[in-house]
This record gives sequence, C-alpha cells and structure tokens, in this order.
Amino acid sequence: MSISNKVKEGIAASSWVVKIFEGHSQGISEEKEVYDFRLGNPKIEPPAEFVEELKKIANNPFPGMHGYSALAGHLQTRDAIAKTLSKERGLPFTAHHVIMTSGGAGALNIILKAILNHEDEVIVLTPLYLEYPYYIDNHGGVCCGVETNADFTLNIDSIAAKITPRTKAIIINSPNNPTGMIYSEESLRSVARILGEKSREYGKDIFLIYDAAYQDIVYDGNELPDIFNIYPNTIFAASYSKPLSIPGERIGYVAVHPEIKNSRELIEALTFANRVLGYLSAPVLMQHVVANLQGVHVDRAEYQERRDMFCNALQDFGYSFIRPMGAYYIFPKTPGDDLIFAQELAKEGILVLPGKSFGRSGYIRIAFCVKKETIKKSLLGFKRIIDRYAVR
Repeated sequence: MSISNKVKEGIAASSWVVKIFEGHSQGISEEKEVYDFRLGNPKIEPPAEFVEELKKIANNPFPGMHGYSALAGHLQTRDAIAKTLSKERGLPFTAHHVIMTSGGAGALNIILKAILNHEDEVIVLTPLYLEYPYYIDNHGGVCCGVETNADFTLNIDSIAAKITPRTKAIIINSPNNPTGMIYSEESLRSVARILGEKSREYGKDIFLIYDAAYQDIVYDGNELPDIFNIYPNTIFAASYSKPLSIPGERIGYVAVHPEIKNSRELIEALTFANRVLGYLSAPVLMQHVVANLQGVHVDRAEYQERRDMFCNALQDFGYSFIRPMGAYYIFPKTPGDDLIFAQELAKEGILVLPGKSFGRSGYIRIAFCVKKETIKKSLLGFKRIIDRYAVR
C-alpha cells in the first residue's frame, strides 16, 4: 500500500509521541495504576445550564432539527454570539461577522484555508500548540516559529525580525497551551504596532489569528486584553470545548473584526472553506444548545483548586515552572532530556507529553483537567522521579 509521502514523513516525525501514548504498555506492569495527564480532555462535567438546555431541546423536537444548517451556521446562534461580542467589546458585530465551526480546530483550519496562498508564512510562538504546523501545512503555508522569552512572555524583537514580505498571519494563543501564559496588553499592543508597520511597509495586510480556546479559563483575577480593540485585522477562533467541558461535541466559531478590510470577501471565503473542507455545517444540535448559553462556563474554581494542589506539590518536590495564569496545563522544566524524563515518569504509571512536541525541549506538559484523586495518587511518583535526578 502506498500512502502520501507527506503523511509518511509526519508519522515518522511524531513516532516518539506514539511511544509516549503507549507508555502504559511499555515498562508499566499490568497491576500499576495509570495516571494520564497527556490530553486536555476535561474530567469536569459540563455546567448544569448546558445539561438543562440539552434536555429542553431533546425533549421538544421540531421539524428540521437534525438537518444541515446554513454553511455559516444557524442565524439565531450567530446572532446570539454577535450580540454578546458587541456588548463585551463595544464593536458593531452582527451575525454576518460570525461563522459556526466544528470546534476550535475547524475554526483555525477554515481561517488558514481562506487566507493562505502557497508558501505564505504564518508566525507561531513557541512553545506552541502541537497541531499548528500541520494545520498550516494543510493549506500550503509555511510555519515560522518564534521563541518566547524564558518566562514565556512575548519576545517582541524576535517577532519583528521574523516578519517578511511572505508573512500572512501570526497566531496568538492566550491563555496559552502548553504554558498557561496570558500575554499582557502592553505586549499585544507592541505586536499590533509592528504588524501595522510591516503591513504598510510591504503594502499588504497581515492578519492576527487569535486562538481563544481557553478564554474562559483564567485564574487569580486575571483578565484577558481585548484583542479586537488592539488590532483591527483580527480573526478570532473560539471554541465551546473548554468553557463548557464538551470537547467531543466539536462546536466553535470564527468572529471577524467588523472593521477588517474587505470583510465581506473574507466571510465568503470562510463560508466556502467550511464547505470544501468537508465540515458542511457545524454540529447542528450543538448550535441550537449553545445559542442560549452565552457567557456560561464551568466553575473555574474547580480548575484553580487542581492547579494549586498540583503546583504546590511540584514546587515542594523541586520542580521548576511558571505557575499557569489560565488554561489547564503546567509546563515544568526537566532535569535532562524531556523525552527520557517522560519515559521515566511512564514507569511510575504517569503519562505526560514531552516539551519537544510543543517546540520547546527540556520541558514536559501536564494536563491537570483530571479528577483530583488522580492528581493526589500521582504525586508520590512525581517525587520519586525528581528525587532520582537530584542524587545523580
């Protein structure tokens, strides 16, 4: 059987990820309990409002309830989102600025499909969400990584140096996966200023794609800067997966800044991309459900309790990390090779992902969106492994 060379290369490049994903069968006895911190698959149940809205719709079926929606999504859902955005941002959003998508991944893919020409460059900030390079490559683009600072804040000079005449967009993910960093308003305004300067210099518009997957999961009273009021050429990719704890339902949206140039053409392109990429329409039942759930999200205190429990213990054990400001990941440094360290943890039944997969070797990512009991039971294993390195 002959498969795509590009796919074959992708499989080979990520073979070590497969090894980590199969860690429970490599060096772990069948009797040992497994503590899985690899995926952002929340174990906290959806809020009661979601359950009630789902029941209400399921118990009151109506004609066409399960048919295709318009390619851009149901008008009433898009209108509900637009009204919320207008209220929050003070900008004249309408339903025509919103496209319903198959989750955050669907949102990012239709954006990239809509804007990229062959070999256009997209800047990403490392550590990065591990699928960005593949999404960009899906649509003929070139992924250009820029390292953030040691504390994961934005390195403005490095971003400026990376912009070329082929740059089409930069992806900003805040709160960030895998670091939990929230980028400051000052740093985002600096990025906006540079994008504006470079757009004028090269005689072209450079988009800012804002990946807002974790916008509703923030801690310690932190607030997210309003990117729409910072940079007008912003395309916003959002998802209900994390705020409502429903990642398997695959529902999200794209919002286009009302003042973006040629917005009608861009919205038409996004709608076209929704069709030709095979999404056709976002999951229709979920479109009906989320229409009345604007502003609803899981209890963030549940995640903050898990964060604090984990971070306090890891800090006591001697792990070095930046305490996450949002999202539900911890990104500690490893005392040596991150892949080997992850394999050592796997022998304790602890499954994590090495930083290499996020473009920053020497770290591991721990997803703490699990049951509290899982965290508690894993802590002794985390201590044993770091202690072994301390005595070497």
